[in-house]
Amino acid sequence: MTMSRFLNGAEASRQYGVLAGHYAASLMWADPLADAAAGALQPLGESWWPMVLKALEPGAGAIPDAPPALAALIAALPPEPTAEEWEALEVGRAAIARTGNSASLVVQCALLAIDGWAPPMTTSPQQAIRQLSETGNWWLKLHAPGGLRRGGDGYKATLRVRLTNAFRRRAVRETGTWDRRAWGEPINQGDLFAQVSAFTAVLLDGLHRMGYRLTQAEKDGYYVFWRYAAAVLGLHKTWLGMIDAERCGPFWKMWLLVNPPPNAQAQAQANRTLDAFARTGGGAAFLDRALLSGMTHWLLGRDVAQALGVPNGPMTYLLPAIYPPTSYLAQRLGGSRERRLTRTVAALARS
Repeated sequence: MTMSRFLNGAEASRQYGVLAGHYAASLMWADPLADAAAGALQPLGESWWPMVLKALEPGAGAIPDAPPALAALIAALPPEPTAEEWEALEVGRAAIARTGNSASLVVQCALLAIDGWAPPMTTSPQQAIRQLSETGNWWLKLHAPGGLRRGGDGYKATLRVRLTNAFRRRAVRETGTWDRRAWGEPINQGDLFAQVSAFTAVLLDGLHRMGYRLTQAEKDGYYVFWRYAAAVLGLHKTWLGMIDAERCGPFWKMWLLVNPPPNAQAQAQANRTLDAFARTGGGAAFLDRALLSGMTHWLLGRDVAQALGVPNGPMTYLLPAIYPPTSYLAQRLGGSRERRLTRTVAALARS
């Protein structure tokens, strides 16, 4: 296999040890259960999701028209967390949910990097924006109270993302343009773990920079939250055991090291995405654009932001001085800060 998604292998092995080996192996490793279910559901057209919801219902194993591959996927979904795990993950979920728009800003920045470093998926600029709105909508449902309970909106949305990933893999393979030897499987296990690392380690680090001081129990609980969410999402148990502070943070850095940096097309898409986010801000678009560019530099680091082609500006230096005090006041005053994220998701979906 030509490791074009595993550049700098010697350096990665030196710095990150077994993580580098796990990632190299994961490039050819996707989600066979979801892929088989997607193949069986594809002839149903737009009615595929109602069939999945029906199969999720208690006693649905007796549904005569459910494809066996779908039944196998549902049967393999992870067992409910223990009462102790529920308590821990709820502590983590609630802590992140309270940060509202601050968390969403970190997630938006991280998604820019994920899209920039990932190989091309023959996605149009408009489709890329819509996928970001779908990701934001999923994130909101996942972090709602009770969202991750089986049958909850967040749980169902996570399963839908898993199957949508399988449909996307199928479509990409059918184009005949995907270089499997060079890029591995589309949306492989390493890609999923990179997303989980962004939603955990990168998010927690960004919130710390913004002035949020989560307790150790809240941070530990958030990793428990994602161990269960990622299991529903289709991450293999080998990776599930690595969802912790000791490995998610280093993995994110290694993933950026070994994958090819953004090309001109990816840089253009990153800036189009920031422009789209700025237009949903409700204020002067040029000010929101400057804020988002500064956020990208501040939260992801200069090297990552420059590789994405995001312009630098005064906000990069102002944000570390002005944002932490505002987050401190928000914590003191309490309440939710997610209204802007909800508005952004809705506006992107309409774009």
